[in-house]
Amino acid sequence: MSLQLNLAQERELHRLIDYERSLCSANSDPVFRCAFPYRPDNDLQAELIEAGALNVKNDPRHGTIVVISSSGYSHFPEKARDEKAEYDRARRDARLIGMTALFSAVCMAVGFLLGLIAR
Repeated sequence: MSLQLNLAQERELHRLIDYERSLCSANSDPVFRCAFPYRPDNDLQAELIEAGALNVKNDPRHGTIVVISSSGYSHFPEKARDEKAEYDRARRDARLIGMTALFSAVCMAVGFLLGLIAR
């Protein structure tokens, strides 16, 4: 995952993306990218800019604005993909442990039966 965001930063980024999708799309297709006012006194916005989730742009008509970066847009799909991969690894490890336990039990049973036959 390229962005390392804390919970408050993720919530703010999610809010901005939802806001943009609700206002800047038609028939679920993005029409244009929303711009948000740049607030240098907003610590959360400054953290998102520093993390790379937001970009600062100079607009001749509106002054300094903030837009969501491509890393900001891809943060949640990447996070979901990483969580799914981790879940798949955990399931694979659990299956491997289960198969090992089963193989061990079968080996013990065969050994016990061979011990009974050898008497």
